[in-house]
Amino acid sequence: MKSKLLFYLKQLLILILIGVFSGLIVGLYQIGIQNIVKVSTFMYSSKEAFILAILIFLVVFCTVFNNILIFYDENIDGSGIPSMKLSRRLKKPCSFLKDIPTMILNSYCSTFTGFTLGSEGPSVVLSSKVSSTINSIFKNENEIYDELAEGVGFGSAFLSPLAGFCYAIEESLESKLNFKKILSMIIMILSAFLITSLINHNHLLSVSSFQNIELKDSYIFILLLIINLLVSFAFIKIMLFLRAFCIKHKANLFIKFRSIPLYIITFFLNLFLLDFMQSGGKLINSISDYHTIYIVILILLLRLALTAASGSGDITGGLVIPIMALGAINGQIISLISTNLFGLSSAYYQLISLISALMFFAFIVQTPFTAIALLFSTIFYFTNNFIDSLSVLPIFTIILFFGYVLMTRVFRQKSLYEGMIDVSLKYQTNKKELN
Repeated sequence: MKSKLLFYLKQLLILILIGVFSGLIVGLYQIGIQNIVKVSTFMYSSKEAFILAILIFLVVFCTVFNNILIFYDENIDGSGIPSMKLSRRLKKPCSFLKDIPTMILNSYCSTFTGFTLGSEGPSVVLSSKVSSTINSIFKNENEIYDELAEGVGFGSAFLSPLAGFCYAIEESLESKLNFKKILSMIIMILSAFLITSLINHNHLLSVSSFQNIELKDSYIFILLLIINLLVSFAFIKIMLFLRAFCIKHKANLFIKFRSIPLYIITFFLNLFLLDFMQSGGKLINSISDYHTIYIVILILLLRLALTAASGSGDITGGLVIPIMALGAINGQIISLISTNLFGLSSAYYQLISLISALMFFAFIVQTPFTAIALLFSTIFYFTNNFIDSLSVLPIFTIILFFGYVLMTRVFRQKSLYEGMIDVSLKYQTNKKELN
């Protein structure tokens, strides 16, 4: 009886420590990202030659530093999520002492340069690596904690414990859902939120105005479903093609050093198109201010190309917020079409962009419950109105799950991360057969 009690107390301590240190590291990482974005925005906006010279020097430094770090630790390529999941499935040892600092530093490099990549993907990986570290210290072999910790990182990045809980459950469906898993997740996510909310107060998603969509205008959900299904399907195919191409031709010098031209292109685009660059958090809010449809379509094409290239470019950074930005742009296209054809009120634009952003995210990553939780928590935080926050969910939930079924059952499309893992496994299998 005593040994059993000690075992449970040990597990409780481990869960709390995972939550506390995940919340601490992700919170500090997010604060660093915010300050780097401010410095980067200031320097790109400056017209002074001296500032521009410093900016060029720093971007060159980031370009070189990125390649050094990627060669040193290939696990930090992109968000790091597919590599982490693949390593876990192949039972490879976790190089947490190397991955954590290199991922943070390289993410800062890509953020400063202005890539269309976010910080939420690395936050997920950092939290899981923290879990591996603590489990290793306590000699506690429990991979379930590492999987659940992904939700801790996600919830800490978005400052939404509910979204973090849903993400953890949806991303760990390979293991059976039970009371122990649910309780473990609650302990970790609350411990993390208690710490990270004291450090970081910046919400990655926000709305500055809210007006619920009337029943007569609910046709907008069908239009959002159509455009987001089509664009998400195309985006996944593009990303998987680029990943397969880069792996297949990794020995080619241009492919091997593909991040260098991407750094150069990104630098010049930030000089002239700063409002449409960076991770896309600001764009999700500001896209509703653009009322010319061809301009919004051009922004969509620009972000699609840059997000796909950056996400496949040997550069550290997450895809979640950039994916949501694409969805928000889709939403604004539908809003403008609906205004021109059916007289839709522009007062709905911000809410439609947010709904479309989360719908697109759910189709790409295939986490519908997480999208629902993010919609609720985002509206609730900025309105403090429980009824308003709930009122948006019924139609959104119905349409979202209908689209999820179409994506998974009709289109037979896996999530982006699962598709990336399959591509990597296929390459490794082919390589073994050749050898």
